[in-house]
Amino acid sequence: MSVDTIKLWHGIQRKSDNARFAVIDVYTESDASVRVRLGSVATEEQRHTLRIGENFPVGEETWQLADVKGWPGEDWIVELRRVAAAPA
Repeated sequence: MSVDTIKLWHGIQRKSDNARFAVIDVYTESDASVRVRLGSVATEEQRHTLRIGENFPVGEETWQLADVKGWPGEDWIVELRRVAAAPA
């Protein structure tokens, strides 16, 4: 069974079927938008800086920064959602 949603918090690495994810940083820009610095590894390590709703490639899949709950605060959770799976 594939994993289509991943929830991350500080210091925790999570895996899907084909990749690993970890949050590097969460911060607020001067325009009040929340940004997430994220690391992912499928075939190679990548770093992404994203706003809520933005998509990013991970190997042959596409993922989206779906939400950041609890920010600003210490108990935030970053939610990622797979929006396009790798070809079968």
